[in-house]
Amino acid sequence: MKIIVDPDKCISCNMCEDVSDGAMGVKFGKNDKAGQNPEADFTDRVVVANVKLAIETCPTQAIKLED
Repeated sequence: MKIIVDPDKCISCNMCEDVSDGAMGVKFGKNDKAGQNPEADFTDRVVVANVKLAIETCPTQAIKLED
């Protein structure tokens, strides 16, 4: 799985890092935009569920999950 963030929509609020338990966040992206934590274990159901919650709660709908 891969997290895709639209840099034109991302406002760098970093709410995704809190919701995803660190599976993503602005410190992992470029230009202060959210990105995927390279150490996140996307085989873990809890991690995937947290990322999906972050996608749903993103205020600008900037995040997508690609299989």
